[in-house]
Amino acid sequence: MKKLLKYITLGLGFAMMVSCQDFVDINTNPNFPQVVEPVVLVPPMQAQMALAVQFDGRFLGKYVQNFAHSTAQNTWDRYGYDPGSDNGGQIWRMAYWDLGKNLSLMMEGAEKESRWDLLGLGKVMRAWSWQMTTDMHGEMILTQAFDQTRKTFDYDSQEAVYAEVVKLANEGIGLLAKTDGAVSQAYMTRGDKIYAGDRAKWTKFAYGLLARNANNLINKASYNPDKVIEYADKAMASINDDAMVAFDGTVSTNSNFWGPSRANMNAFRQTKFIVGLMDSTVFKGARDPRISSILVPSTDGVYRGHTANTAEVTAAATRIPTPWGIVGAPTAATPGKYLFRNAAPFPLMTYAEMQFIKAEAAFIKGDKEMALAAYKNGISASIDMVNKYTIDPTPKIDAAAKAAFLGKTSVVPANAGELTLSHIMTQKYIALFGFGFLETWNDMRKYHYDANIYKGLTFTSSLYPDNSGKLAYRIRPRYNSEYVWNLETLKKYGGDKPEFHTTELWFSQK
Repeated sequence: MKKLLKYITLGLGFAMMVSCQDFVDINTNPNFPQVVEPVVLVPPMQAQMALAVQFDGRFLGKYVQNFAHSTAQNTWDRYGYDPGSDNGGQIWRMAYWDLGKNLSLMMEGAEKESRWDLLGLGKVMRAWSWQMTTDMHGEMILTQAFDQTRKTFDYDSQEAVYAEVVKLANEGIGLLAKTDGAVSQAYMTRGDKIYAGDRAKWTKFAYGLLARNANNLINKASYNPDKVIEYADKAMASINDDAMVAFDGTVSTNSNFWGPSRANMNAFRQTKFIVGLMDSTVFKGARDPRISSILVPSTDGVYRGHTANTAEVTAAATRIPTPWGIVGAPTAATPGKYLFRNAAPFPLMTYAEMQFIKAEAAFIKGDKEMALAAYKNGISASIDMVNKYTIDPTPKIDAAAKAAFLGKTSVVPANAGELTLSHIMTQKYIALFGFGFLETWNDMRKYHYDANIYKGLTFTSSLYPDNSGKLAYRIRPRYNSEYVWNLETLKKYGGDKPEFHTTELWFSQK
């Protein structure tokens, strides 16, 4: 009997094993798909492209003096960093995690299904993420990225990353031009929330990325202004081509990061530098009509700018409001203004930026007539973009006010020979205010924070102690990946040194 029970027990166990193998796969969830259509992966990645720039814009915005903190001794106002923190590491996280393997899976699925337009989009998005990451951090993981057999990773040079961006962008352009296979704008539209599957606009975006990449290298012997101009001409043709990431703005979780519902700008104040560029201090006799849309006046109606590393003035009449135009914490009902609204879109690249890039390249080439025409186009496009995102009760800039501003010779010289780099770079600064933090920082670093170009730009006398009196030229890679798991690689580049963030990047070196 005992022997019979033994065999019955063994038989039941075997049957259970067979049954489990036949019917229960613990690695498969029948209620949740594990393989999705490639296009479904696109919307959350595009949202993260905007959010990453905004997250890190909290810190970059202070490096470039779009904003200053309402209290003194803020680390970033003093061109420092936050040790042991992921502050300034969101673009790094976006490149390797939020896009990361998700983007790889999207491209693999697109290639398998011969969806060349979607594959081209993926190449361009990857190129954009690499460009943003290297411009923030310098050397980075490229060759070994997404190698799941590794626990630590080697870095590639910034020069290698720049070359890879060019390669990917050109591959993307080629794929976006294909019309065979399963190319379909209707399919792309299901996921592409920036351009609704418009291949022509993504091609322009790719050329805009190439223009940025090439124009960052003005200090290199290989710099070719003609190539930059060519790229800029193939990029955005009007503000209708601007790359904008939309937000619903109905609840906090689907609102713009700069919107009042997210309340991420309570301690942010517009700076003395941006106010000086717009209130006629720098451009003598030319008050910028964009000032009422972009900036906020104090209660007494005067536009004031906060000086970094000082405590804010709290007197009611002269206190500088938050970018939402209020004093104090916002509520869900606070309307905000310009790009600082719950439902405002966030720009990734604009036509105005491309025109200023063209103006800069033409100026360096020595073609001042071309430079002046592109420069004027850039200002005009910026005014049009500001108007597009200005809401009541702030009035839009009418045609007469726009023409009057463009007619001021302190802003737009009557003679092309009187145009300066300072004109171009400071007007580009205004056009990118509130969103183009990294592109502005690229410009400032390649001109080495030259106050002759950025007129009115001053720096605190109390720089962060680790700086040894120097300004910041890079942000350290994300703490919770590189400093926790990959420190030995970082040490090869001086990443363990207190002054690492003041080490100049390859792209801006002569």
